Parts: sequence; C-alpha cells; structure tokens
Amino acid sequence: MTDEKDEIKYSSHKEVSETYHISLDSHRCQWARITINETGDFNAITDCGNFNYAWHGYGGGSFKEFLVKIFSRNASGKGSYVYDKISDDSRSRVNCKETIAPMWKDFIEKYRELYKDKRSDARIAERLKYSNAYKAKWAFDELREKARSTRDVLKSIEEEGELSSDRFYSLMWDNAQISDLFFDGDYIAHCLDVEMTGDRHAIAFCEVVAPVFAEILRQELKEEPVTAAS
Repeated sequence: MTDEKDEIKYSSHKEVSETYHISLDSHRCQWARITINETGDFNAITDCGNFNYAWHGYGGGSFKEFLVKIFSRNASGKGSYVYDKISDDSRSRVNCKETIAPMWKDFIEKYRELYKDKRSDARIAERLKYSNAYKAKWAFDELREKARSTRDVLKSIEEEGELSSDRFYSLMWDNAQISDLFFDGDYIAHCLDVEMTGDRHAIAFCEVVAPVFAEILRQELKEEPVTAAS
C-alpha cells in the first residue's frame, strides 16, 4: 500500500520540436543537427561540439524569429552573446605564445638590470683584489646560469602552443628552473596576464553554423505566409 506522503504530484505536457539536418562545406564544422521548439529550447549536436540552452523568456514573436536575430547579429565568436550562452569554460585553454610574450619583455629588462649590477660588482672586486672577489664572480656566473635555465623553460612553454590552465600553472609554479630572481610567486599570482583561447568548439559554432542556421530560418519564415495561403 502506497503512503500518501510518498505520492509525487506532477504535471506534464508534450512539446512539438523540429530538427534541422545541416551539411556545411567547412573544415571547422561539417555537419549539424539542431532541434528547437517554441518553448525556447535549443539543442545542437554538431561536428564541432554539442551545445544546448533554454531561452524561455525570449519575448514576443516566434522562437525562430528570435534565433534569426541573435544568430545573425550576436554570434560573431568569442565574447558574443550566443557564445556566452553556449560556451564551456572548461574547454578554454591557455594561449602560451601570447601569455609568454610579455614575460619575455619583463625577463629581458630584469636580466639586463641584474647583469649590469653583478658584472660591475665582480669587476670592482677583482680590480681592487677584495678577499670576496670569488663570491662576486660566483654570483655573476650564477645569475647567467639562472637566466639561461629560465629562458629555456619560457621557450619550452611557449612552444607548447596551448595548454590547460592546470598544466600551465603547474609548469609555472612547480618548475625549479624558473628563478625567483625573475618571476617570483607574487608575479605569477598577481602580475601574469594569462591569455585564454576561449571555447574553440563554441567559437566554431558561432562563426560557421549559427549564420547558416539563421539564414535557413529566415528563408523558412519568408515562405510561411505563402504556404498558409495555399
């Protein structure tokens, strides 16, 4: 016997959906299967990724008219309205080349400054025959070695092209070859401006699929009055 407390109250209704099968002549995305309904549900299974969103408050007019507007005007890729709705931050990766570029500048400036000071100290100590002349020379040689190892690490990270955020920061924080003389923890935590690629799958959808789908819907909406009249 079922306890009345265990009974779950519910309501339901069926929604008619339409599915569009699209073939695309693009190496970035070659096909898409998009399903929509007038409730505002949007689902896309594509060659460049799967995306879904629910625009249940899309305003007046039909959902197709709404999609024509946003896919035509606001689907220009990373940072666009449509991109913000369908993108997945976990698919965004670090652009190593663009991120390392300003680090090269900071590294060179810091190295020149330290090189000048250490070399001057070593020369003075040697000329005046200070008892600690060997220490000054050792400090100068150590600087050059640390600069060399730091340079090699920056170059190797740059050549990676793209990395996940976790992998990138792991290399920056855990790599003993990156000297604190040039990039200490405070620099990495607060001064490093990491450039992200964004969700490339969503970017491809916005730039390749969305405009085509908008045009398909636009043509369909143009034909609707003719179909109704016949």
